[in-house]
Amino acid sequence: MSVSSLNGKVVLITGSGQGIGKATAEHFGKLGARICLNGRSAGKLKVVGDELRAMGVHVQEVAADVSDPQACEHLIAECIRHFGQLDVLVNNAGIASRGTIAETTPESWEQTMKINFNGAVNCTYYALPHLSESKGSVVLVSSMAAKVGVPGHAAYSASKMGLTAYARALQNEFKKEDLHCGLVFVGFTENETAKEILGPDGEYKSIPNRKGVKTASRESVAQAIARCVTQRKNQVTLTLMGKAQHILLKFAPGLVYFLLRRSFREYEETYR
Repeated sequence: MSVSSLNGKVVLITGSGQGIGKATAEHFGKLGARICLNGRSAGKLKVVGDELRAMGVHVQEVAADVSDPQACEHLIAECIRHFGQLDVLVNNAGIASRGTIAETTPESWEQTMKINFNGAVNCTYYALPHLSESKGSVVLVSSMAAKVGVPGHAAYSASKMGLTAYARALQNEFKKEDLHCGLVFVGFTENETAKEILGPDGEYKSIPNRKGVKTASRESVAQAIARCVTQRKNQVTLTLMGKAQHILLKFAPGLVYFLLRRSFREYEETYR
């Protein structure tokens, strides 16, 4: 599939009221795709939807919580009712979470897993019949944390690792049907100023500034997601740091885990 072939395609992006999801909606819209926006805040979706319409993009907004299976069923049904088809599902919705294993409550674990992992499973389940018909794409937006258990972020890491296993199974089960599934490993990315992180007690708080960390732009991530779709790639790893980690895990895993232990000391200084 070429970039030009996205013209007229229907792309549903979860978590597209802000951040990477919003940038992805804008990028696909510029490529001629019709966009179904999704998020929990109808107000944020309306703002993004109006911006896209001003660009000449055909857009629909559907407020739904992806951690709720019934809400996901409604989301997909509304997309099909409005557009009559679905070609690309970008499972982007997710939350950041932190907490050591000892301090993170079961409730906080559950909240992270329900949004980051179950949310993708729920949406994909209801979208699969339509994506199989269009021979379309499922994209799972993951994280470099999916490749290692990041100390201080065990629940987040586990939720993203789960997506890897899910993607591999989906890629094999649907290969004969020519349904594409791509896994995008995202590194440190620019945050919205108001972005929050789920704490070990289940409460949200502002994310501290990342000092000395080079972040990728949201637009560059959006472009990578589009390339994953048009080139029907099984896996994409973003940023130089992410690619270096991928290589080091193969040839020098001890160094990776040494650096992770050092980062845990920085974590403790940040949150204690």
